[in-house]
Amino acid sequence: MTARYTATAALTCAAANAYFAVEGFSAWLQGVLLPLDQKAILHGQGLMGISYYFTDGSSRLDYYSYGSQLFLLGLLVATLLFVRRLGPALTVLPWVAFYLATRSQDGYFLMMTPLWLAAAATVPAAAFANAWQPRLPLVTGHRVKAVVAGGLLIPALACVVIAAASPPPLRMSLSPHFATHHARVGVTAIEVRAVNTTGTALTPHFASRTGQGASNWWTIASGPAVLAPHTTGVYDVKPAGGFRAMPGGHGPGASLIAVTGTPMTITTAHIPAAPSAIQ
Repeated sequence: MTARYTATAALTCAAANAYFAVEGFSAWLQGVLLPLDQKAILHGQGLMGISYYFTDGSSRLDYYSYGSQLFLLGLLVATLLFVRRLGPALTVLPWVAFYLATRSQDGYFLMMTPLWLAAAATVPAAAFANAWQPRLPLVTGHRVKAVVAGGLLIPALACVVIAAASPPPLRMSLSPHFATHHARVGVTAIEVRAVNTTGTALTPHFASRTGQGASNWWTIASGPAVLAPHTTGVYDVKPAGGFRAMPGGHGPGASLIAVTGTPMTITTAHIPAAPSAIQ
């Protein structure tokens, strides 16, 4: 039965992806692997938003990934131990782990909503009433079982706390160069003074963001490729196309982010507003 389900899933996946793979295999493969190889670019609506929206970054983004993996493992063990209780939620539980990942895009959940609704309508709790689960003589009563199930998820929670509480690895100060293009105020370059506060050499890459998504990589016109531990580097970075329009009004404005892939880190610094003479 497992082999039949695996074969059906593989054929369905191949049928859905065949056209795109033939049309442009390199682009298709890059898109498929993007959540795995893009590393420190955060995206989505999960707990990683703590380090993306509410703090100035984190030097231990890897721990969001560790937490996601440990959360999934804890859910698997809890399901094995208490399948009669958790069985009706089997189609939903694996996807909850994405809320702890660095890329927790809501599309992962929206695409699965029809499956969850179908499972809720067709798989009652009674279907698991006689399902096999291991006998645990010392684990009896709903409260004890709840404590055991919760304990399985504590390592994942600890990893998230480490990631969210870790300070950004760089201390950045920005000196932007503004210009007006087609009646819009924007940045043509930013001088970044970055202090590596960690004991690890870092290779920063820069981008801007005004909300959830980040821009294309900015070009590093000058500055050290590798910033040694506890040293200061001055970078001259320029946006793709040579001009980056700044948001107007009274919103949160734009930020410059510096990310590193190994280790996974992110540092965020607010881009100062343009002088009134430019505006």
